[in-house]
Amino acid sequence: MPESPTLHSTETPRVLFQIVPTLRPAGAERVVVHLLQHCDRTKYRPVCVCLGKPLGSHYEQMVQDLGIPLHFLGKGQWATLGLIRRLDVLFRHYRPTIAHMHLRGLTYAYPLLLRHKTPVCVYTVHNLAWHDQGTRFQKLVATLAFRYRVGRVVPVAIAKRVRESIQQVFGYPNAPLIPNGIAMDEFALPAEARSHWRRKEGIGEDTLVVAHVGRFTKQKNHEMLIHAFARLHLPPSACLLLVGEGELQPQTEQLVRDLGLADKVRFLGVRADIPELLNASDIFVLSSRWEGNPMSVMEAMAAGLPVVATAVGGVPELVDDGVSGLLVSSEDVAAFAHALQTLVDNPDLRAAMGSKARQVAQERFDARVMTHAYESLYETILAGK
Repeated sequence: MPESPTLHSTETPRVLFQIVPTLRPAGAERVVVHLLQHCDRTKYRPVCVCLGKPLGSHYEQMVQDLGIPLHFLGKGQWATLGLIRRLDVLFRHYRPTIAHMHLRGLTYAYPLLLRHKTPVCVYTVHNLAWHDQGTRFQKLVATLAFRYRVGRVVPVAIAKRVRESIQQVFGYPNAPLIPNGIAMDEFALPAEARSHWRRKEGIGEDTLVVAHVGRFTKQKNHEMLIHAFARLHLPPSACLLLVGEGELQPQTEQLVRDLGLADKVRFLGVRADIPELLNASDIFVLSSRWEGNPMSVMEAMAAGLPVVATAVGGVPELVDDGVSGLLVSSEDVAAFAHALQTLVDNPDLRAAMGSKARQVAQERFDARVMTHAYESLYETILAGK
């Protein structure tokens, strides 16, 4: 059993829980991996807790390669008291000083935070507040935690728009703002990487490649993207790469066939080579109905890609319209197609916007900055400020 952590000890690293539903390849989960990768081990002893079962994802392997304890609680479709008991065992075993929750992690950890009087409780709000909740119980927990401040859980906004939504939904003013970060080093690829990836995937050197990374869900609005792509006047070899998986993938595949785009749209599934894929692309697209602070956009900008996106959530805080990309209203197929066509037709504009996007990413998006900000927040809460 580990030593009991003390608030003022500088000798024994404090136990830090990162609690997340799963480590499937997605944005919030990537944030967790980055926080574990860059955690200051002289101050913190990180432990990763997944509510669900192992998925065999490369994110899980990355955490294991770091030598960080990784626990799976076996949650299925429905929550059970057994899940709470298994999580309680971990709380009693490790006695964490800090519990950092993500997504539905707060819902299941909340009663244990109260029971064990965990000194630091942080919850990252990964989406606009009204989209961050699901079941009635999840809404109840969030209301108790943030509107009535039961348990002193601190919500963290990942974008200004998310912070505003937290105040609108819960009346919680001025939540700490810590934008997401990405591993900038992963996007510093050699010049030949673009050609190598394209050859491996059977894509010609001169082919115009448009890329989208995101789960096939209502939020990401693949339907609008496909309809916009169908309106474009494209070079014969141009293609759209769709990376991800999700419940709406079959419907999206059918729509592609119905619109006669099967020879131009490629479904790539979940990938572990996102930096290489983006580096080999020419334009990045995001057609979402809502977003928090999408890491896919940040990664595309780090890869030097111009972005065509809907101006939702924190996206306008990332993409400077007309400078590093083009933004349009959500659900506006015609405007989205027009913006995309503009970049298709203007390679010099693509290059200029992509260069500016990379510059912004280098200045603002490093995961080390994000991790340091969270660790400063932990210490501020411990100090009682």
